[in-house]
Amino acid sequence: MSDAYARHIDTDVHTLVQLCGYSPAHARAELTAISHRERVGLISAGAALELLAQATAFGVDADPAAARVQWQQILRGSGATGHTLAA
Repeated sequence: MSDAYARHIDTDVHTLVQLCGYSPAHARAELTAISHRERVGLISAGAALELLAQATAFGVDADPAAARVQWQQILRGSGATGHTLAA
């Protein structure tokens, strides 16, 4: 694994810790698990986290439980959050 890729994953783990209240170990496991569950790559899972972090920065929802649900909705392309990943 390249250093850049490892840093990208570390950034995603840090984002999960901040948004969802996970421990670093749990965040790393959840990042991998959601990637498998939603059948998306780690880059796409990270992009969804970035969208969620941007929305949260603007006060959309700071609740950790809601953040987890919104992350999954973004990955699934649901319009319920108002955010989707570009195809």
